[in-house]
Amino acid sequence: MRLFVAVLPDDAVDAAVDAALERALRPGPDGDRWRPVARERRHVTLRFLADADPGDVAATLRRDLAGLPAPRLRPEGAGVFGTALWLGIRPDDGEGWSRLVAAAGADPGEHVAHLTVARCRGRAPAVPPGLDAHRGPAWTPREAVLVAGGTPYRVLERFALVESPGGGEGVGPAR
Repeated sequence: MRLFVAVLPDDAVDAAVDAALERALRPGPDGDRWRPVARERRHVTLRFLADADPGDVAATLRRDLAGLPAPRLRPEGAGVFGTALWLGIRPDDGEGWSRLVAAAGADPGEHVAHLTVARCRGRAPAVPPGLDAHRGPAWTPREAVLVAGGTPYRVLERFALVESPGGGEGVGPAR
């Protein structure tokens, strides 16, 4: 089964993404080529598993994610790869984010935190005007989720994260 481990944006982040896409895609020359990703499909992937047993993965995540703090995250900047338009994700605590990525089973050194917000048919054009300077609201994910891919996505299990000491004020660049 195709699975991924992720954290999900909160409602304020989703609303800010919707507003930013509305502003950026309408006036742009390629605006009509982009299709926004539906809110229920938005996520920040910690790890993708092409073919794995959900029970085995969930058991490992229960153990490895237990007691980990939830870093504050902020959408910041934008880019394209393949057919995807994404917003960069900046954690307030790069080391804490790296621990979370590693606990999910991925290599933090290879991980690029991002939130895919739109897709296009064919090769993606340049980043729409204004999105490269986007800075959205910060949020603290309260859980990581194990998700079965497909349409629709299905959350198979939720793993609570603990609140970071100090509340995570002052979001800055990762690493």
